[in-house]
Amino acid sequence: MIQRIQKLLIVMMFIGCARVQTLNMEKHSYSERPHHIVWFQIAGFSEEHLPLLRFNVSEASYKTSLEKIDCLGKMWNFNLFGLRPEANISFLSQINGSKNIKGQCDDYQARPVWDYLAEMGYASSILENGSSDEMSFEKAMKCPRNGLLNANKVRFYRMGPDANSLEGTTKKAFHYQDTLANIQENMNPGVYYDKSCQKNLCYSSVSNNFKTLWSQFTKDQFQSFFLVRDFNFLRALKKKDIGYAKESLQEIERIVGWINSQKKDDVLVIITGAEPLNIEFPKEGKEWAEFEKSGKNIIYKNAALLSPVMAHGPMSENFCGLFDESEMLKRLLYKPEKKQFDWDLLNPLN
Repeated sequence: MIQRIQKLLIVMMFIGCARVQTLNMEKHSYSERPHHIVWFQIAGFSEEHLPLLRFNVSEASYKTSLEKIDCLGKMWNFNLFGLRPEANISFLSQINGSKNIKGQCDDYQARPVWDYLAEMGYASSILENGSSDEMSFEKAMKCPRNGLLNANKVRFYRMGPDANSLEGTTKKAFHYQDTLANIQENMNPGVYYDKSCQKNLCYSSVSNNFKTLWSQFTKDQFQSFFLVRDFNFLRALKKKDIGYAKESLQEIERIVGWINSQKKDDVLVIITGAEPLNIEFPKEGKEWAEFEKSGKNIIYKNAALLSPVMAHGPMSENFCGLFDESEMLKRLLYKPEKKQFDWDLLNPLN
């Protein structure tokens, strides 16, 4: 009997002294599925672009919201048809888990991540910014076997001119300063365009649109998935417009910082890049000052073979490591079983 009591005391001691679980030196609960998922797909982005945000502030100890992540991973940029695919092709591979992406209608037959999440009770929305007709998800709706975008199930918001509306599809307008009744109406599944966008110029920012849409969306939904697709950053890099590139990245930074300020511990934030166009920054001093002022003294490189994955919040541990971009789907859906404690260990009669 004494031995059994001793075993009980030892077990209780181990339970009481259990180590606090951490990730990136911060307290972290593993295998907890988030109630809300926000995924940013930023064309052209690499973690090497963070100096555009970090060194724009005079305080040496300042950390950007993108640096306050739990986990940093890397993805290989290739599929069955070549290395360094275009950003929209890589993004589609991340969404549907396929390496068989050719830029044709066949690409849109595979089930996207929001289809799987719908089976778990998640409602989904997509905000697209700066996409051409070729890169936009609207292209899928022109295909006879479109399995990507079902306007009866998903909310699709596009920041672009309405002149490209699809035949047979009713587009509705949205604006972040609309009345509450109109914003609530825009929470219904469908295709929406930003009425501030005319002739390839949008007067609303992606951060203002996100804050309005996501705030209302999460009020209406217990579980939600919100995808933000941004192509402006890559467009600015290709034009060698560093000022616009920095502004585009700052918009994402504002959104991530705002999400963090909401103090919700049930939100998973993911940031992925594709077609990352790396740049070599100038040396310090005068060259760096000229770069900050006009974008001079910078060297452009080929698109990298590895793209970043940044994650913060519940289940962010799934995105550490090195893997193919087509594995993003599996990692977003994967949830390991929780450890089961054997309560028989506490029974002194055993």
